[in-house]
Amino acid sequence: MSRFSLLLPALLVLAAAARAQAPSQAVAEMKKQYPGEKAVYLEMRQDLTVEIRNDSVQVLARHHADMLHLDEQSGMYADDRVFSSHFNRLQKLEARTMVPNGEKFKTVKVTDFKDKFEIQSGVFFDDTRSTSFSFPNVTPGARTITDYTVRHVDARFVMPFFVGSYVPVKHAELTITAPKGVVIGYKTFHAENTPIKYTKEEKGSTVVYRWTADNLPSPPREDDGPEASYYLPHLVFFVQEANVNGQTRKLLAGVPELYTMYADFVRRIDRQPSPALQHRVDSLVAGATSEEEKVRRIYYWVQDNVKYIAFEQGLRGFIPHDAGLVYARRYGDCKDMANLTNEMLHLAGVKNAYLTWVGTRDLPYKYAELATPGVDNHMIATYEPKPGQYVFLDATSKHTPYGMPSAMIQGKEGLLGIDPKNSLVVPIPTMDKARSGFDDASVLTLDGTTLRGTGKLSLAGYSKVNHSYGLDGLDRTAEPKYIKALLERGNNKFFVDKYSIANLDARDQPLSISYDYRLQDYVQQVDDEVYVNLSLERPFATDRIDSTTRKLPRYNEFAHTDHTRTELVVPAGYEVSYLPPTVQAQGDALGFKVSYERKGDKIIQDREVYVNYLLLQPKQFGSWNAVVNKLGTAYREVVILKKKKT
Repeated sequence: MSRFSLLLPALLVLAAAARAQAPSQAVAEMKKQYPGEKAVYLEMRQDLTVEIRNDSVQVLARHHADMLHLDEQSGMYADDRVFSSHFNRLQKLEARTMVPNGEKFKTVKVTDFKDKFEIQSGVFFDDTRSTSFSFPNVTPGARTITDYTVRHVDARFVMPFFVGSYVPVKHAELTITAPKGVVIGYKTFHAENTPIKYTKEEKGSTVVYRWTADNLPSPPREDDGPEASYYLPHLVFFVQEANVNGQTRKLLAGVPELYTMYADFVRRIDRQPSPALQHRVDSLVAGATSEEEKVRRIYYWVQDNVKYIAFEQGLRGFIPHDAGLVYARRYGDCKDMANLTNEMLHLAGVKNAYLTWVGTRDLPYKYAELATPGVDNHMIATYEPKPGQYVFLDATSKHTPYGMPSAMIQGKEGLLGIDPKNSLVVPIPTMDKARSGFDDASVLTLDGTTLRGTGKLSLAGYSKVNHSYGLDGLDRTAEPKYIKALLERGNNKFFVDKYSIANLDARDQPLSISYDYRLQDYVQQVDDEVYVNLSLERPFATDRIDSTTRKLPRYNEFAHTDHTRTELVVPAGYEVSYLPPTVQAQGDALGFKVSYERKGDKIIQDREVYVNYLLLQPKQFGSWNAVVNKLGTAYREVVILKKKKT
């Protein structure tokens, strides 16, 4: 017997004694240990049992959570819910409040459970169900306890175990009990500063794996932070292989096994001949002078004509519909749109086109470190025009131009299905900051204290994608409001007098907006001098990051470069008294240059600001703030005009 086995009963007795403390004493101790917190989990535990049932490998998961409430505001945690689905079937659920009653507790059971389908935005149907409930009598000193059991009918789809939570955790524990013929693999993430104890013990015909951690603080909470899987310590376990009916079966031993599962899903597509689809492809590629032109036309057709509607039910969350069916319906989810794009390319004679699995930026994992279904959540098509050169075709991103991956998969990896037995993991590039952003050129004239401007705004790359979505389908009332917000500058007396939009549907061209505007009461006039600040809009002027309080990285959708050229016509009878100097700063994540010049009867301010990160790490906050400080100073500079002496 191991030392851990000898100590375990004593540890359990101590833990039970701690939970049996009088309510007032427990609250006092937890408030001292976790000052300012509204609640604390005394225990979060999962006990998983791997079972061989007939020809499948399943997991029975027992969940236990025990929360102690510390102040009146902890009532915000009274509502709770448990999720289940085709793969994760809820078998038992009990919940209760342990209400303080002197130095003891009185048990009040939860009796009202509400069960419903959990429909997400953009999803037509999802078989995920939520069972929601509310704990009664939640007051300081109360404990809310949940016990439920879930059967995972396929061991490959077990969820990660997060060691921490949104409140402090006194004790976290995960145990996995598996037959000796089952090989368990696991990976820990973001646990470098978290003391997680791990033991492995054989018990008869089974092996027990156990991970424990104690005294975990609540995580930081930040705006624009990444998903919790980027920073919360968590464990992902997976069954590498299992002895099923006397035969060794590999489940998730690596990328080849993961792809074997995905290829099996693709094999199950109910393929049917579709003369209509073939006819559509033939008409689309007629007259195309290159293979690339064929791919571009097909990709844009799917983007324009197939509506993204997700339908997630059981294996339908992994198996695409037949391409002919998706073509006829004109809607589908990411798998359906990827399969339709891929099939249309093949019908057009494009051989090097592949179905591709990818994890969006919500997921931090790479295939080499975690080859499980948890590494990806999206599907696209990929075209290989030359060996080793890839064009990623995500038709769910309606306005993304050919040659750019959708913003949400930048910097990730694609798992290309080369053929039914072979796959390839390839990197998806991050788009350079020069590919996205805007170019705004305007000419200003003075009319008393009012500025009048005529200009043209051009948006490219992801900047165009975002605003194309914003403008798509707006009516005559909503569109002017959107344009005003997009162009707004100076002060709240900004008015757009007229505008026109071009290239909204031309993906290969910048979105162009020509405009005339007025900016009233903006110019300052003192005696014979006029003061004009040509920095009419001031992005990032006050965007300092408090590095003493912020602990999480900052998320950014895409890198971009914004260029503004503002020409001020010097009014008759005035001369230029002061022209600000050129100011610039070049940082890794943020940089700018603001310059001024006199050219004929105009003063020209030329400004370029770039943002060059997807995830800004805390070690970069200092250099970011240094650039912001210089940028704020540059924005405060004014042009001074003075009346000529007669």
